[in-house]
Amino acid sequence: MWCVCVHMAIRFLLIALFGVFCCSNTLAAANKVYQWVQLAPDGKISVRVITDAATCPELAVDGRSTSMSQRVGPSENFPEYVCELLLPQTTQRITLDGRPLATLPGDVQRVAVIGDTGCRIRFSMAQACNDPDAWPLQKVVAAVAARKPDLVIHVGDYLYRFGPCPPPTDCEGSPHGDKFEAWVADWIDPAQQLFSHVPFVFVRGNHENCGRGGKGWFRYFASGARPPECPAVTSPWKVSAGGLDLIVFDASDGRAPESSPKYLPTYRRMADAMFSGLTRETWFLTHRPIWADLVAFGDMIDGDDTQRAAFGKAFPEQISLVLSGHIHAFQAIDMVDGPVQGISGNSGTRLDPMPDSRLENIEIAGSRARTVINDHGFGFLLLTRMEQGGWQMDAMDENGTPRRRCALKGRELICEAKIP
Repeated sequence: MWCVCVHMAIRFLLIALFGVFCCSNTLAAANKVYQWVQLAPDGKISVRVITDAATCPELAVDGRSTSMSQRVGPSENFPEYVCELLLPQTTQRITLDGRPLATLPGDVQRVAVIGDTGCRIRFSMAQACNDPDAWPLQKVVAAVAARKPDLVIHVGDYLYRFGPCPPPTDCEGSPHGDKFEAWVADWIDPAQQLFSHVPFVFVRGNHENCGRGGKGWFRYFASGARPPECPAVTSPWKVSAGGLDLIVFDASDGRAPESSPKYLPTYRRMADAMFSGLTRETWFLTHRPIWADLVAFGDMIDGDDTQRAAFGKAFPEQISLVLSGHIHAFQAIDMVDGPVQGISGNSGTRLDPMPDSRLENIEIAGSRARTVINDHGFGFLLLTRMEQGGWQMDAMDENGTPRRRCALKGRELICEAKIP
C-alpha cells in the first residue's frame, strides 16, 4: 500500500511539474513586449502593443501620458494581450517606457515594399527556417532598415508555418499553426528592428484568410476593430500618408492564384467607392497581382481574373501603380492601358521559378504590356521620390544591393539594363 501511495504521489508530482513547464513555456514567449505603428483610416495611426500584462501600458504622446486600450485578451493559442491607441498622423513623438516608437513624417520620400515573408512549412514542403540563407527574412529586414524608409508596405502572407517540421529539414523546433508562437517566429520577432523605426501599412494575404491565419491577422494587424467572427472579405480603405495616397484592398479569399469569383459583384460595388474622389497620384495595394506573367508548376499565371473583371479596366488615371505579392519573385509590368503592376513577394518564402529576364511588347490576359522586368532572387522593392517627379524603383536583393532599376513617371515605366 505504501509503494502504491508513493508511486501515485510521484506520478501526480510529475504531471504537475509537466503542466507548470508547459504553461511557463507558453507564457515565456509572451514576456517580451512587442510594439509597432501602422497606418489607419481617417488620418490616424494605430499604435499596437503585445504584452502578457492584463493592464495596457501608458504611452508618452508628444510629452503627455496617454493610456492604451485593450484590443483583445487571451484566447486559445493566444496567451497574450493586444493593446491599441489611435492617434493623429501629425503626432510628433511617441515613447513606451522611454523607448521611441515610429511616427509618420509629413513628407514621404522613400517607401519599402516587402511581401510573402514567412518560412514555408506545409506537409513535406519545408524551408530550412533555422538557416538565414534559406530563409533570409532577417537579412531583408536589416537591409530595409539600413535604407531608412519613411514607410514600409507589407503586401501580405506573413504566416507560412502550417505544419510540423519534417526531418531532416533544418527547421527543428519550429512552432506551427495560427497561434501566437508561430506568428512571433514567422513575422513579429524578425520585424522588430523595423517596428521601432518606421510605420507600416499591412495588406491581408491569402495566408491570412479565415481557414489559415485569420485569427492572428485580425488579432494583430487588421485595420479597425477586431470583428467577433472572421470575415472572408473586408472593405477597402484609403489613407493619405505624407503626400502619398494609398488604397488597401482585401483580395485574400479564394484558391491560388485567383481570388474567389463569387466576389465579382462585391468587388464591382467596392470599385465605385474606391475610385471616387481621387485627386492626385494613388497606389493600389492588393495581395494578388491583377496582372502577372509567370509559368509555374505547369500553369500560365497571368494574374487575378476576378479583380481584372471587376475593375481592371476601370482604374482612374490617378492610380499609377498596383503593388502586390503572392508570386514569390520580383516583377514589374508596364501596362499599355492601365497602371504599372509591381510584384514584391520575394522577402522570405521559398521562391517561385521566375526567369531573370526582360520582355518587350507581350500580351497578358488580353492586354498589352510594353515591358516586363523580372528578378528571381530574394529581396524587396524600394521606391524613392525623384527631384524631377516620379519614383525611382529599385529591386533590391536580400542584402540591400540593387539588381533592377526603373523610373516610374505617371503610368510609364522606364527601366535600365540589369545592374551587374
